[in-house]
Amino acid sequence: MEEPQIEVRCMLELLAKPKEVAVDALKKILSNIEEEGNKLAVNDVTYSEPQKVEADFYSVFATFKIKAEPTLLFGFVLDYAPSSIEVLNIKDLKLSASALQGILNDMSGRLNQMDQNIKMFSAQNVILGNENSELKKKLEGKK
Repeated sequence: MEEPQIEVRCMLELLAKPKEVAVDALKKILSNIEEEGNKLAVNDVTYSEPQKVEADFYSVFATFKIKAEPTLLFGFVLDYAPSSIEVLNIKDLKLSASALQGILNDMSGRLNQMDQNIKMFSAQNVILGNENSELKKKLEGKK
């Protein structure tokens, strides 16, 4: 029996400066997606023209189709966070309880890792803010 496949159309957006970096970075991201285990079939890629949004920052997006089995597709969504996903076709999709459990546990693990990173960066930001306040007080005391 053939492996179940889901075909989706996605959009990835990127904000960067200068203009050339935005376009090159988006092309590199799509190249990375295509290289991941040769199991994500990426096609029909189109790139937008970069649009200046503010202070030399440019927004650029790409639309493309991906065809993959469900586990790889869920991983792609978690890794790349496309801004939109349109399901085009589902072929022979039947998930067993253990397959769904594996997908959900993978998603939960990745989300927990992201949550830990956010908490760590938040704590570091608070520490830096406190240190900055202390340095300001010391500098003002020397005046």
